Amino acid sequence: MTLAISRLRIIAKTIDGDYGVDIPFEKGLFILRLDNSHGKSTCINAIAYALGMEKSLGLGGAKLPFPPSLTKALEGDDGAEHLIIKSSVMLEIENKSGDVTTLYRQIVGSDEENIIYQYDSDIDSINPQHHRKLFLHREGDTTRPLGFFKWLDSFVGWNLPLVPNFDGKEVPLYPSTFFPTWFVEQKKGWSSIQSTTPTFLRIKEAKKRALEFILDLDVNENVKKRAKLKVDIDLTLQAWKMAHKKSELLAARVFGQIRGVIDVPEAKFDQYKVDVAVKKDERWLSIQDVAETVEKQLSEFISKSNNEEVDSKLDSELQSRIEEKETEIRGLDNKYVELDTEISFLNQQIYSTETRVSNLLNDKRKYEDLKKVGESNIFANTKLNEGNCPTCGQDYTDNLIDMDTESSVMSVDESLEFIKQQIKAFTNVVESYQFQKKKKVVELGTIKSTLSETRKSLRKIRESQVQPNLALREEELRKKIKIENEVELYKSTIKTLVDIRLELDAIYRKHSSLCKQRRNLPDSILSPLDTKKIKKLESYLQGLLVDYDFTSFNPEKLEISKETYLPTREGFDIGFDTPASDGIRIIWSYLLSLFKLANDVGTNHPRLVVFDEPRQQEANKFSFTTLLKSAAAMCNSGGQIILATSEESSAIEDSLKGIHYHMFSSEKSDGKIIRKLKAQK
Repeated sequence: MTLAISRLRIIAKTIDGDYGVDIPFEKGLFILRLDNSHGKSTCINAIAYALGMEKSLGLGGAKLPFPPSLTKALEGDDGAEHLIIKSSVMLEIENKSGDVTTLYRQIVGSDEENIIYQYDSDIDSINPQHHRKLFLHREGDTTRPLGFFKWLDSFVGWNLPLVPNFDGKEVPLYPSTFFPTWFVEQKKGWSSIQSTTPTFLRIKEAKKRALEFILDLDVNENVKKRAKLKVDIDLTLQAWKMAHKKSELLAARVFGQIRGVIDVPEAKFDQYKVDVAVKKDERWLSIQDVAETVEKQLSEFISKSNNEEVDSKLDSELQSRIEEKETEIRGLDNKYVELDTEISFLNQQIYSTETRVSNLLNDKRKYEDLKKVGESNIFANTKLNEGNCPTCGQDYTDNLIDMDTESSVMSVDESLEFIKQQIKAFTNVVESYQFQKKKKVVELGTIKSTLSETRKSLRKIRESQVQPNLALREEELRKKIKIENEVELYKSTIKTLVDIRLELDAIYRKHSSLCKQRRNLPDSILSPLDTKKIKKLESYLQGLLVDYDFTSFNPEKLEISKETYLPTREGFDIGFDTPASDGIRIIWSYLLSLFKLANDVGTNHPRLVVFDEPRQQEANKFSFTTLLKSAAAMCNSGGQIILATSEESSAIEDSLKGIHYHMFSSEKSDGKIIRKLKAQK
């Protein structure tokens, strides 16, 4: 992968004419030397802006990475202020194949925002009629043919991977995410490695994903597999919960309970154990047994009705039926009241027990805090723990009641363990109460339905006392219809239950397969080649730190983390253990090590590094001189390193005597770099 900057042109149109700058770049070490506040960062930011990378410059909510001289007004040679009519940037770049292209992007003006014009030529050979209009910072800019980052991906030779985001989806790795691995702007870029990585893209572990791509690690495939497996497992769990809910609703149709399945897949799930239990005669029976019993009742009822002769004592029989129904209603009423009372009692017990668990959890947190305070050893050099009052010297205990020294008092650890056991016990009690309540509610529903049917039947019998024979026949018919409806309901429920069993079994098999695939993924997601790259990167980093006079500790103690791919010491971020100047040296060394690695092994690094004012925190001149020399040496194997600095040109020339490099310099006496351009003839 190679991306080289060949030329930069910035133009600001005013009534007074065109202002701007035209800088030719060269491969290898290129130094842009300008005095402070003379447009150095403006030029560097213009490179990022032309590449569509301004969102990774750490600007926060700022829209444009430019001063007022390119967005509002600039001061002319005569000292007068001239309003900006239109401003733009043109960047000429080259790839590994030698293809040259020019990117044109407006800063302010009348054209559309977030559009880059791409020309297949250098700046001097542009034909305004032949260009491609590419969009960016909109949906599809990394995937659609006219998306700018899709074009840039192809031009450089990248193949943007899909990475997981916080929405559980896979999205292309946005170039702005890995831009800070080879481009450091002046204001925030030197605070830490990748400090300006944008977060609005919602990519999980964005810095880590960026380094995996730049280093071209195989780990990204394993990360994608893990992320996809997690999403698929979550989907199967969701499907299982829906099927379980469906089974509960099915059981509710017959005032029953679902058995043999819970709301999450169990290790030893058996679809044939999934059943609907229905309460009959104070016993919970399988719906299959209940259906057979009801079918048998229907058969016996039909047989009895066909053989039964009309009795002459119809009035007596009718009265007997009425008394029977009344007795049944009284029994059902009593049972209803009994169940309602039991449910109210269970609700009270659940509430009081949950309150108890809540209080215990609060106590547990307090004891955990107390334990942390006790472990902090803040009283180590005091006499506050000796049982004597520090004021009067009188003995005291930690208890409000008077206890002798032989009384047994639980320690904090013992109290904490006791509370945990209580929480566990009371939680089990709550679950038991809730299970009992669930059964009682189902029973209550069954009684309410039966009570309604019985009262309706009694009312019909009483209304038909004038014609007892007809009334009895109607009662028989209603009973027959009721039993037939029950048979049909149980049959349809059993049929649906079979479908749910099959659905649950299919989900369970898929879930088990996905979990097995996840278990079979390697514990270490780094391949042997990945490990080799990281070790080489670590070696380069240690060597450069020695060269740059890193003194906080022995650089050999520094490692590249296999978790974050960043420099660490004994597993901790070294940024907190070093002076600011050594922190800058770490950033130099790490980013240049990425560049050097790209020259030695295959990575996705563009073999381009841009540093804006690398001599931060007054890094000593010896270290800065070494930086210049090492950067020039690295470029002997190819690539381009651009350093923008305000160092004196004479000091740079003295430091790099005999070394191949290129420099564009403008002295303070020449004024700011954005100056009036000569009119073209």
